[in-house]
Amino acid sequence: MIAGCSRSLRREQELIGEQYYFDRGMEMMKKKDYPKAVENFQIVVDSYASSSIVDHAQFMLAEAHFNSEEFISASYEYERVYKDYPSSKFAPEAHYKKALCYYMESPIARLDQDNTIKAIDEFNRFIDTYSSHPLVDDAQEKIDELRAKLAYKEYLNAQLYLKLKEYDSALIYYRYVISEYPRTIWAQYARFGIGEVHFRKEEFETAQSWYQLIVNADVDAELKEKAVKRLSELENTENK
Repeated sequence: MIAGCSRSLRREQELIGEQYYFDRGMEMMKKKDYPKAVENFQIVVDSYASSSIVDHAQFMLAEAHFNSEEFISASYEYERVYKDYPSSKFAPEAHYKKALCYYMESPIARLDQDNTIKAIDEFNRFIDTYSSHPLVDDAQEKIDELRAKLAYKEYLNAQLYLKLKEYDSALIYYRYVISEYPRTIWAQYARFGIGEVHFRKEEFETAQSWYQLIVNADVDAELKEKAVKRLSELENTENK
């Protein structure tokens, strides 16, 4: 009986055709009934592999998962678009969207940043593969945003060691931020942090040079104000 039902379902699909299921999937997308959309697009992908619209159905299957905020499932389905149908017009956007899935799963800076790193890697692959695509600029902006998050995580580590008075460890993290993430705002905050380490160790001449770097640079006004205040404190110390 089960076998008979299965044959009946396949025959029904053959009679109705892929366009019917695809159109029904699109209708479900408009209604934001994403589980039903997934169901219909999946039928096209599974049952009409040789169809001219199967790549579009695969892309929309991924889109339905994405709109349901099922980002891990969506990333898998997007990858199938550009791997199974590399010549599809949907392949570039699918590659970008896979990276976007990891971007959406990227947590706050204090937590594990595995998905942040995956997002950066995928955006970079997208840029390398489709260098002239209109989404390249957006991908680069998101890479910069994600790298700033990674820099902030390392900066927080440095700040913790500074608070614990473990100055050598703090310096390691501050210098890492400067060397690995020089374009982020946290590189400047790390320079101020190095000044703070030397200030607390009463190595005032070295501290002064780091604070002066902040004052001379085009940096956040609040940070510059802190550096100016420290330089004033050092000047008062020298005059005593």
